[in-house]
Amino acid sequence: MSLLAQSAWGIDVSDGTLKAVRLTRRGRRITLRRAERQTIDGGEDPEAAADALADFVRRVPLGTQARVVISCPTRGVFSRTYMIPTMDTTKVEEMVRYEVLSEVGVPPDDVLVRHHVRKGVAEQEVHAYALRARLVQAWRALLAERRIGYDALETPGFALASFIELEMPLGRDRILLAVGRHATELVLLAESGLWMRHLPLGLASLPDNESLAARLKNEIGAAIGAFLPSDRPYTPHDLVLTEEGALDAGFTGALRKATGLTVTRVQTLQRIQAARSLNRDAERTLTMGKALGLALSGLELGRFRSPVVQGDARREAQRLVPRMAAGVLLASAGLVGFGEAAAHKTATLDAVIAPRLADDVLELAGERARLLDERQSLQSVSDALLAVAKSRSAVFAPRRALKPLAALVSDPALRDAHVERLWVSPPTRARAGVLTVVLLCRPELDTVMPERLEAALRADFGPATVRGPETGASPGRSRFVLEVALP
Repeated sequence: MSLLAQSAWGIDVSDGTLKAVRLTRRGRRITLRRAERQTIDGGEDPEAAADALADFVRRVPLGTQARVVISCPTRGVFSRTYMIPTMDTTKVEEMVRYEVLSEVGVPPDDVLVRHHVRKGVAEQEVHAYALRARLVQAWRALLAERRIGYDALETPGFALASFIELEMPLGRDRILLAVGRHATELVLLAESGLWMRHLPLGLASLPDNESLAARLKNEIGAAIGAFLPSDRPYTPHDLVLTEEGALDAGFTGALRKATGLTVTRVQTLQRIQAARSLNRDAERTLTMGKALGLALSGLELGRFRSPVVQGDARREAQRLVPRMAAGVLLASAGLVGFGEAAAHKTATLDAVIAPRLADDVLELAGERARLLDERQSLQSVSDALLAVAKSRSAVFAPRRALKPLAALVSDPALRDAHVERLWVSPPTRARAGVLTVVLLCRPELDTVMPERLEAALRADFGPATVRGPETGASPGRSRFVLEVALP
């Protein structure tokens, strides 16, 4: 990270209270410089949250150099963790999107799929989640109407996990519970993954602490049953409580009694140093875990950093102005020095080179510059033609593939087989292009289909990789996946 991007704001408005913190980073030292908190009149209403955020920005200018990360709506969030072999980044993205869409049952246009990868030696842990696209787009529109600039929108659940992993690393099963006034973020941490869920329950939702604690206990149990693998027991070491719930001693006791778990609160900051001016309100500052996690993401220190949406490009452009000014000053100084050196060298050459020879040298230099310009122009034309040729080849690859597959599935012996999906990953300099075909058929064809599929594509594409049979999304269907390298 550059020296001019060592400051970040994290702003959370996901639970009925606006919480904002500013962190700075110098080397490995992280400092908490400012913490602000204000109640949002209107609870979880997005309009009220946007109004509160606009009021905060007018009252506390965020500046152009600090990165700004804001929480995004997570109502209805879907979360999964997959263990997959180490593979190309593009293939991971395609696999995650396919798996998530096959589970959520929501039209692809109304869902945003994102993921975070924790790499291993042979396998990598992929934390995937899906958000309702219309909710995210509506939130972005509210921010745009109020001219609120930001660098990224991120999920408060992942942000909270990043903060706890930085300040209170454990390496064992644990539950994170961020209980606000009107909503709660539930995060399950385990050796085998991370899962999150947004709960429309908060301190103001039920009449007493015991009722809320009982509801949250049931929600935790339901999440463990829905998310965690059945072949591995989940034994949480403790329950980490943050946000407004951690300030309420009565609720903390009720939660401890209802769950039977040790309820842990952040008592002191271990890796983040707080400015002296914040010591007078240290307890309230320590319960702003989601905002602190968002700010860590802005400093590129979040362990589970995964932006849902990138922000306004104008903020990055504004950040470049000081760098450009410094570059202009350095370039000006260099040009002055270069000019003086060139003048001295010219005078020396004029004294020793005959006038006619000097004219010949200048003419040859001009001819060389002209030839170089022509060469650059021809290279640009050549690159453009090559790009067109490659894209044309990639575009016609599906047609070439569908022709033999159409002949195959029209065979009476293979009736009811059909191509469900076909897509092309165009070639790049780093890797060859890949054509992927997903085909569904009756289970009775499981033994003959791999050989028939490979034979159908061998003539046009060469050897093909066939995976299957797998259980299809539709009952009574087997799924085969073909992958062929594009020439």
